Amino acid sequence: MASPGMGTEAVRLGEARPAQLAGDGDAALAIRARAGDGEAFEQLYLRHRDQVYTLCLNLCADREQAQDLLQETFVRAYRGLRTFRGGAQFATWLYRVAVNVSRDAARKQRVRERPLPVAAPEAGGGDMVHQVRDALSRLRADHRTVLALRYTRSLSYQEIADLLGWSLPKVKVTIHRAKQAFKAAYLGVGEEAG
Repeated sequence: MASPGMGTEAVRLGEARPAQLAGDGDAALAIRARAGDGEAFEQLYLRHRDQVYTLCLNLCADREQAQDLLQETFVRAYRGLRTFRGGAQFATWLYRVAVNVSRDAARKQRVRERPLPVAAPEAGGGDMVHQVRDALSRLRADHRTVLALRYTRSLSYQEIADLLGWSLPKVKVTIHRAKQAFKAAYLGVGEEAG
């Protein structure tokens, strides 16, 4: 699996100087985890589990499946720590792992283009959350992915392009189309409920 955002200037973790890692606690933890420090990997897990779970939930719209995807993401991340080179933020690298895990699960279940089950509404504003997740579940997988990365993880268009291995124009077009598709799906959900 290729790491996103890797250019020729990327620094391998084993070659990174302390000054380069001072501002990125995740990179330092990744070095320690790669060397076998279980506590360091646990810290990475604790720092990122909620964001990764939310991303997975937005990609699949099913709480149980999102929990499974979360676990598989961290298993793959642990096994693939050697591929994290520090050229991108650890969180961005981890999101790529989560997106790949979600894609693999969808491929295995052959549900890539059909709506997935919708999670039960959450307490407090749950009706809107339910409607948003229902609308997301009606979108194509690539549309769900770019919207989740852009609006729940606040990644820039360039970060999304790097993460997905797409050109910047493809990201812009896909996000534009995804927003249109989401609007149509959301308004359709509102009409069904009303």
